[in-house]
Amino acid sequence: MLSVSRFTEKGPFFRVALVAGVALCLSGCKLVDQKTFNARAGKPPVPYIPPAPPGPPPVPPLIELVAGTSPKEWSGPVEQIVHKALASKPDILFVVQCLVPPGADSATDQQALVQLVQGDGQAVTQAIIKDGASPAQVEMAAMPDSTVTKSVIRVYVK
Repeated sequence: MLSVSRFTEKGPFFRVALVAGVALCLSGCKLVDQKTFNARAGKPPVPYIPPAPPGPPPVPPLIELVAGTSPKEWSGPVEQIVHKALASKPDILFVVQCLVPPGADSATDQQALVQLVQGDGQAVTQAIIKDGASPAQVEMAAMPDSTVTKSVIRVYVK
């Protein structure tokens, strides 16, 4: 059996060689610590925050009309809807929304909105008033909307 004391007796060269050999052997070893078994050890915990649940779906319009549709096609359904809405709630508010797809610039959007409001928007509003709603019960709004591909008129109730 070899003893360390025998090497140390031989002189300083052997002592340096022994220490260098041990250091060389141990330099390739990875020390065992808490990260050996858990790579996330020592890091603060990150709580899981689930995403917010989706909101309620948007309220569908009472009726949606594509711009340019003949009044003969939509006047009957509008009349029925107005009578049903007024029967269920006499002080109901009809909101007529005139929507156009966004154009190249704001001047184009404004021109398309003016044409839609003066044409089909006014016709639908007048039909609602003719079918029994007072003018104070009808509100009109016009705006560009990126969700539509054609100009439409939507009637909502509040």
